[in-house]
Amino acid sequence: MNSSPEAVIIGGGVIGCSIAYYLAKVGVKVTLLERGRIGEQASNAASGVLSASSPDDDSPYGRLTRESLSMFHTLHQELRESCGVDTEFAQCGELSVALSDREAGEYQAYARRQMEAGSPARWLDHQSVHDYEPELSPSVLGGLLTPETCRINNQRLTGAFAKSAQWLGADIREASEVVTLMRSGLRITGVRIHDEEIYGDYTIIAAGPWSKVISELVGSEVPVRPVRGQNINLTPVRGSIRGVIHGSWGLLVPRNDGTIIAGATVEEVGYDCRVTAGGVRDVFNVATEIVPSLADATLNWTVAGLRPGSPDDMPILGPIPRWDGLLIASGHYRNGILLSAITGKLIADHIMGENPELLDHFSIRRFREQPAEVEA
Repeated sequence: MNSSPEAVIIGGGVIGCSIAYYLAKVGVKVTLLERGRIGEQASNAASGVLSASSPDDDSPYGRLTRESLSMFHTLHQELRESCGVDTEFAQCGELSVALSDREAGEYQAYARRQMEAGSPARWLDHQSVHDYEPELSPSVLGGLLTPETCRINNQRLTGAFAKSAQWLGADIREASEVVTLMRSGLRITGVRIHDEEIYGDYTIIAAGPWSKVISELVGSEVPVRPVRGQNINLTPVRGSIRGVIHGSWGLLVPRNDGTIIAGATVEEVGYDCRVTAGGVRDVFNVATEIVPSLADATLNWTVAGLRPGSPDDMPILGPIPRWDGLLIASGHYRNGILLSAITGKLIADHIMGENPELLDHFSIRRFREQPAEVEA
């Protein structure tokens, strides 16, 4: 292995671009290949919410979300200084609204547990929640406020990762579809795009739900599936919202330009990435149920994207068994934006030989290891 390894990244969404950035930061020669345009798939259709698990969740996934969220507090400025892109990062808080007595009871109990654990989360009763968000429907009974939640412009974030990686020397290529993975014995040595071969010590598949298709080129199977999500963007006729509003029905996210992103559908429709009339209707209906004044809002745009879901809807990270030099970073489901920072760093640390413990919890092997049979 060279003292400075070379890496080829397949996929130019937020995950691939984050990996390119963190690898370039530590001196790895990076080539990133995107078959279309950078950030045009699920990363473009996200809402930009950065909401981590509660402090009392000590699971590996809970730790992963909290560590990634904490990174953004300095990462957004780091990216702005390196490439000049303002990702519109803001700590805005999140309000989970209760529309029934059952939801109200659950949120109140959760708030009590969090307060006992030292969390700033708190319950807002009917009067308090409407003082906090005046545009809420009178049918909202109360809400759970979690002040730590942040938001970011997801389109700008992907671009900032890509531009910063380029500034550090990465080769970022659009319209570059991988047609095969090259190998020597059991080692993956690079990729072929059209009539060009690109070599690397490591090849990282970060192609969202298409990661399964790429892995099949060498007879492996990454268990990811496409899950469609549709969002809409609205300009309210009066007062916007101050922070993220969330519920079992979906979410509303304010943007710096005064617009609101409303979403998102969760649809198991294969690789169908169309915006549909039914999807837009469903999102609009729930948005106006929570904030009735949005019925008069201007509809600016609609968008759909295919998220990569895994069997347990948690990321699949690290080496792919059987093949030396082949790694996967996919399966982030609805948290690709939030987990982009920690994913980039963990993959870079692994390639530099650090073998972070947290990475092991999200290995693809968790889907292949069967419990031993108990003898009678």
